[in-house]
Amino acid sequence: RQILDTGNVQLQSRELARWLENTVASYHTPRPVFATTYLDETLRISRDVDGHVFVYVKTSDDTTPTDYSPIDADLGVGRLLEGFNDAVTKFYL
Repeated sequence: RQILDTGNVQLQSRELARWLENTVASYHTPRPVFATTYLDETLRISRDVDGHVFVYVKTSDDTTPTDYSPIDADLGVGRLLEGFNDAVTKFYL
């Protein structure tokens, strides 16, 4: 996460998609379908391409972004390594 948070590393996904479309004849960049079926001041109901329903409720009028920088990312790497250790290396302290 520290590498990604520096701002020096970014995945240029649109450029990658353009390159893939121009290079691989069978590749087409997926276009997600996400339709809003109801919307008012406090509620939004949407559906994705698979028909899953998402209900969003406005809980505050505060528009100040939340600063998550002091919170460590949990990418599950620790548990992944523990599982690998338990299943393969079986090294315990």
